[in-house]
Amino acid sequence: MWHIESIDVFVRELPPDRGSFVIGRQKSGTSPAPPRKRRPRGFLVVRLELADDKGNRSWGVSGDRPSFGWLDKRPGYPPEQKLQRLLTLVGSARNVYLNHSRFVSPFQQVLVNAAEVAGIGRGTDHEDLSCSFASALLERAMLDAVCRIQKLSIFEAVRQNKLDFTPQSAFPELRNFRLQHFLPQRPLTTFNIRHTVGLADPLTRSDLPESERLNDGEPETLEEYVARDGLRYLKVKISGDPDADLARLGKVWNVIARTNQPVITLDGNESFQDIDAFARFVETFEEKQLGLFQHTAFIEQPLTRTLTHESATAKTVATISKKKLLVIDEADGTLHSFRDAFQIGYSGTSHKNCKGFFKSLLNFCLTRDFETKHGRAAFQTGEDLSNMPLVPLHQDFAALGILGIDHCERNGHHYSFGLQHLTDTEKQLTKRHHPDLYVERHGNLFLNIQNGQVRCGSLQKAAFGVVFEPDFNNLTPLKDWDVKW
Repeated sequence: MWHIESIDVFVRELPPDRGSFVIGRQKSGTSPAPPRKRRPRGFLVVRLELADDKGNRSWGVSGDRPSFGWLDKRPGYPPEQKLQRLLTLVGSARNVYLNHSRFVSPFQQVLVNAAEVAGIGRGTDHEDLSCSFASALLERAMLDAVCRIQKLSIFEAVRQNKLDFTPQSAFPELRNFRLQHFLPQRPLTTFNIRHTVGLADPLTRSDLPESERLNDGEPETLEEYVARDGLRYLKVKISGDPDADLARLGKVWNVIARTNQPVITLDGNESFQDIDAFARFVETFEEKQLGLFQHTAFIEQPLTRTLTHESATAKTVATISKKKLLVIDEADGTLHSFRDAFQIGYSGTSHKNCKGFFKSLLNFCLTRDFETKHGRAAFQTGEDLSNMPLVPLHQDFAALGILGIDHCERNGHHYSFGLQHLTDTEKQLTKRHHPDLYVERHGNLFLNIQNGQVRCGSLQKAAFGVVFEPDFNNLTPLKDWDVKW
């Protein structure tokens, strides 16, 4: 028996970004506009106190950026109201976990709590994705504490079934599925970094006038990042304007073409509102940018989340998928979203901790089951909600190590200046505990990318990826947060 004793929500405030991260649909024929308010300068950090029936106690932690502009793109609420609504929903999720403070099975508890949070969210006009975000934030803090008390890493806890994970509880068709047969023997601890290329990111030095350079010692253009970090994986944002997108993709290819075995993924962020228009884009992409097209692994979330689940699109989706595999992301709002999208013709779904760790583990089971039963591709991808060190980034790497996803999008590290948001004490602890994951430059710590990869074996400790406790005394209680943009 487990007992949640307390839950506190804090904010880790962040300095301004190094540059503008622009995604989503743009007006045809115009330059990418500066990003609208879609996230504040800070991320949420949850601290949960947990005890077991033997008197053992520990803390657990989780964190995520409250990126309301990605979670909910509807125009009905202004940004400030969207943020407050999301924070209120997080508060509701906290209350749900406290109201069900005693539990036997971590997995069953998450299923029950997530359903209750979803009910609250739907009753207050929230998107399913926002409900997942709120639930997942509490889920990870609870699992972190469970792992600490059991003195197991999250990988070991899953591998040894110490979390009571029973996929048939969510999907009866998985009643004979044996997770242990498909899990890696050891957690993956080396990952290829798939560098995000936003719509406003300068690609070459000629795209960035000297007067606009930061000159902070870090790369500022795609070609500089490719040269410095040895990148060969890129995630390129597209806007839904075919002519502008194809022209920009050609420039991206010029930067990456001489790289050894480059791998590209495209991300539409729901920018296409007409499936026939998207089908024409894919055809033109192949005709006009064959080199890049051949090195493109998949296209992520090209259509709006509503259109994605329209069964009437199945025939066109099947036709497109013969050329390029399609992945859902924003359309993955509920526990059954990937199963439903696979039936329409989509092949993949994104792993993001902000949508639920157990949800990703269930989708892992579904992909293996689908491939066995249907004989066509079914897979997960590693995507990013601007995961910042330490907590969100570390927990995401720890989850990826279980799911066996060897390349992952990363964007939090290069739109920000290293670990400047941490306290001096936290930086010293980071240097001590994670010499593989970070490197010191310009008097600061940065993600250590060598030959396009990071190594993070140091995360495999008795926890969910977080080795030492954050300095909560230097975080801002959520109720006291003066929001900055």
